[in-house]
Amino acid sequence: MKLTDILREIEGDEDGMNQLKVRYDLAVQPTNLDAALQAMDDVKNYGIYAQNMRNPEAIKKAFGPSIPAQKAGAAWKDWDTRSDDEKAFKIIDIKNRVPEAWTKAEAEAQAGYEKWQAEGNDGSINDYLFTLSGKLLPKDIIGKYGANYYPMKTPDNLKKYGGKLEQDVHYIVKDGKIVFPYTLENPYKTKPYLSKVLKTIMDNAKVEYQLVDVEQDGGEAPKTLEKAKAEEVPPLTVTTDTKDKADKFRDLLRKELGEVPTAKYEIEPIDINGERKYKVIVTGISKDQRQKLLVRKSTLKEEVDFDYGMYRMRKIAGL
Repeated sequence: MKLTDILREIEGDEDGMNQLKVRYDLAVQPTNLDAALQAMDDVKNYGIYAQNMRNPEAIKKAFGPSIPAQKAGAAWKDWDTRSDDEKAFKIIDIKNRVPEAWTKAEAEAQAGYEKWQAEGNDGSINDYLFTLSGKLLPKDIIGKYGANYYPMKTPDNLKKYGGKLEQDVHYIVKDGKIVFPYTLENPYKTKPYLSKVLKTIMDNAKVEYQLVDVEQDGGEAPKTLEKAKAEEVPPLTVTTDTKDKADKFRDLLRKELGEVPTAKYEIEPIDINGERKYKVIVTGISKDQRQKLLVRKSTLKEEVDFDYGMYRMRKIAGL
């Protein structure tokens, strides 16, 4: 273990004494090791986390067009076609590859994010970015000629962005387990993210397994990880001027999602700067369902405002 790694693990206890925390490596403990290794070697099991780098279209998706002037436009279109998980994957890649650019992009997005929150939306800055089209992303996410959005096409990057995990490069086999030592690089930087990828691989290959933590010095039996807790999805909220608009918005949101037994649609009166407003609160929906409503929210709001305006005009005209 490097000295810097040791120093990072030292914490002070109540008596002011320092102690060394035990470090664990993530591992897959399968019932059939050979089947698990075959699953790791088959790129089809990686789902959205892998690309076939022998396919020209996959290369273009990973590295952008070969003509630099076309990369920014391609990046906008690529962003618009990505799912929520795929957008998150791209953001992680940019954060890891060009952290300075990401810091600038976050600063650039802050004003829009705060306005988005003031409109009654809940969520992280990533949730806000997911609602933007590619053209409206902060310029530092894309970079000049798409240099931040797309990595350079090099032999090392062809292997890295292929995503396939290789024995003795990304992991080792030890005591019937596939172990990912912290000393080895892997394309999926954090342990929670790597856990998600491994789950996808093993589930797609229908391999029985457990994800375990293995103490690096081998001094203890493997510690089985708890199953990931269900991800908490923040409520989706929309603020309107009138109760009638809130009722209309609630009905449109319910229609947009369709039959979701767990969904709850509530309307809560609130005061903003001394004015009475009405907040529509949607809970009990999945992350993907929330994202679907976020994408449609602006359009639905325009529809509500238009319908309400027509209703007022008819009422004034006595129709």
